[in-house]
Parts: sequence; structure tokens; C-alpha cells
Amino acid sequence: MEKNLKMISTVCYIINGDKVLMLHRNKQFYRGLGGKAEQGESPIDCIKREVKEESGLDINPIWKGIATFSKASEIDWEAHVFIATKFSGEIIDSLEGELHWISKSELLNLDMPEGDKKLLPLLFEESKFHAHLKYDDYKNLVSLKVDTL
Repeated sequence: MEKNLKMISTVCYIINGDKVLMLHRNKQFYRGLGGKAEQGESPIDCIKREVKEESGLDINPIWKGIATFSKASEIDWEAHVFIATKFSGEIIDSLEGELHWISKSELLNLDMPEGDKKLLPLLFEESKFHAHLKYDDYKNLVSLKVDTL
């Protein structure tokens, strides 16, 4: 019997007043902090670990929703999306890239995947969400469906 595989991951946007902590991932593009869940690790434990590893900060994550990503030639990804408005610690030099506090009004001007730009406004709404994004093999966003919960 063939199984459908899905990679579980997490992403967190740390908010401090009017600024959001973004990671310029090794000079490629900007993203929130996060990464793949390890075998047996919950999404909350994953995001706490990933944020600590990438930034040095301890966070109190708030779950905002799930984004699923499909691409015909790869396995699907399921990303648990968090924000954090409470955090402690000192920001470190990240091995993943450069950390920058970016004004909320400037977020959509950053170099980042198209799907990320479309999801960013959902972070600042009260409702939770589920988003499903489909990409082609050239990393172009083909479709986006968002349901608020």
C-alpha cells in the first residue's frame, strides 16, 4: 500500500510593537523563523526549539493556523503558523541568515515567496486560518485557497 507523505514544519513571526523579526535566509529571501519538526516532536515544541536555535529567543507561541503546500513533483508540506508577542533572551548571530526587525508596513516589500506575502496579512487578524497553496515546478504560485476558522 502506497502512503501519501507530508512534511510537518513550523513558522513563527515574532512581533514587537510595529516590527516583526524576519530572517533573511542565507541571502536568498526573507521568512519567519522555524523549520521541520523532528520525528515525535509536536509543532509547539518544534517552533520553540527552532526559534531558540535561529534567534536565541525563548517565545510564548500563539497558534494562528496551518498552511499546506503542494507541488506536483514533491511531497506536500504542512506548516503550523505561529506568532509570538512575548519573548525573552538576547538575539544571537544566526547560522541560518541575518535577523532583521522589519516594520509591518514594509513586510510586503521584502523579497519572499509570493505565497508568504499573501499569508502575512492573516497574522494580524483575530481569526485562525487554513490555507492551501499550490505551486508549479518553477516555484510559481498556481492557486491559493484560504478558509478562516
